[in-house]
Amino acid sequence: MTEAPNKADFIADERPGEYEATFSVRGTIRVTINAGSLEEARAKADAMTEDEEFGLELDEADDVSLNWVGKTRPMYLVTREGRTMQVSRLEPGDLPRQPDERGF
Repeated sequence: MTEAPNKADFIADERPGEYEATFSVRGTIRVTINAGSLEEARAKADAMTEDEEFGLELDEADDVSLNWVGKTRPMYLVTREGRTMQVSRLEPGDLPRQPDERGF
């Protein structure tokens, strides 16, 4: 396994004054599903649980707890597999790059 590159070789946006918090939320969402049968409605409801956007707007938050608060990770300017990007984790093969026309 190849070692990750040295962070000191990369331009990093340390994001001063920026922190992250994670929460666990248990809540209720009520939706209307148009279907021809109860079985089809259940299948559609089950498919909704796979949607990454599902649950972002809870009708009611039944339980909210704070899990963690910490410093936001720095973003590094890299070229990875020929593509320029910003990443929070360096991977083997990442190459340092300079800011482009879009800035950092």
